[in-house]
Amino acid sequence: NAPLPISGGEVLTRRQAFRPWLEAGALDIVQPDVTKVGGISEERRIAWMAQEHGVRFIPHGWNTAVGLAADLQLASAFPGTDLVEYLSGSPYIDEIVAGGWRLDEEGMLAIPARPGLGLDLDWDRVSHYAGERVRHL
Repeated sequence: NAPLPISGGEVLTRRQAFRPWLEAGALDIVQPDVTKVGGISEERRIAWMAQEHGVRFIPHGWNTAVGLAADLQLASAFPGTDLVEYLSGSPYIDEIVAGGWRLDEEGMLAIPARPGLGLDLDWDRVSHYAGERVRHL
């Protein structure tokens, strides 16, 4: 019993890797990364498993703007999830979205409300970081 909540799971892949940690009661907070676990559906399964074990689900959003948007959308579907870990100052998060991300007065990110993940990507910036021209539909 640590006086601070123990979180983990940022580098684990697939729900099978999370199961032993959750069953052992080793975590107070589970932090899957949508870009590592196999996408939104798999991260949702991990969140359900965490709920079944009384463990908080707080997505690990230290990847890209697309991953962060997926984490925000999924977090909004779980009543016990009020946070998403977010890395500010990363060009892969802040610079590839048209208009960038904005924190509100309480330091929170708005959940994108547009169709899909809600992003409007800046394709010139995406191409810049991809190292080649990226075509989009």
